[in-house]
Amino acid sequence: MIASHMFALKPAPALSARRHEKAVGRTAIRKSIRVSAMSTELVQVGEAAAAAASMYFMMSYNEYITHRYYQHDEVQKLQTYKDLRQQYPDTVPQLDGGGHVEHHAETLDDMLLRTDDRWLASQACARLDAKDPWRGTAFSWEVTAMMTAQMAPQVYPWYMLAMGWNFTDTTLFFLPAMLLHALIWNALHPNMHGLDDVPASVGAPSWVLSGLRGSAYFDWLYDNHAGHHVSGGKTNYNVACPLFDHIVGTFQTKESWEDLKANKAAVKAQKVVIEA
Repeated sequence: MIASHMFALKPAPALSARRHEKAVGRTAIRKSIRVSAMSTELVQVGEAAAAAASMYFMMSYNEYITHRYYQHDEVQKLQTYKDLRQQYPDTVPQLDGGGHVEHHAETLDDMLLRTDDRWLASQACARLDAKDPWRGTAFSWEVTAMMTAQMAPQVYPWYMLAMGWNFTDTTLFFLPAMLLHALIWNALHPNMHGLDDVPASVGAPSWVLSGLRGSAYFDWLYDNHAGHHVSGGKTNYNVACPLFDHIVGTFQTKESWEDLKANKAAVKAQKVVIEA
């Protein structure tokens, strides 16, 4: 009797199969959701990486072009620019690098600034004296705005057309990136030349990232830019975003510029001995 009741309570085979199918279906759905979530996360990570890499590339490119062809006046050495200047003298401007050439003349190979009487009496020094207390080394708000305007025609088409972002998302990514660039520059560049920190009234304040001085990251940036000065402004044009020098072949290793620095010091010492 008991056995017959137990048998009667067992589910019918068809009902048991349907329950099994439902359980399998629910498990498959849960797995599908997990896989979908993982795929979404991977896509988001990939998109974020692509966005960051694109912005870094554009910043490095613009740093390079501005530094080499405007600040070092190399654009005026191009025959095309010479022809344009000759043909349209009232329209095509005579560029002067904004005092950057004078900054190089003032900077010693140890990155400190000249204070000898000959330099202090020069017109180049007078021009830097009249410029600002940071002698052309700081990224002012005006310069930040100029670089932002310079990059905007590249940034918006890329992020909105190639990456499918809208204007707001692009702007919310672009402007903080520009601020970060200025913060890195102002924490690094004036300080490495022995100048005071940049206050918020002038540009992105140096104190925000000053704690990174002495870190492996800032040492890397420092060495890269020191090579630019030691080479006489012929290599390592990037400052805050090293990359483009590697692409176009103007990168100089620390070992290379340190050898150059040692050779220059030896020649200078020999000259002093001869003059004595």
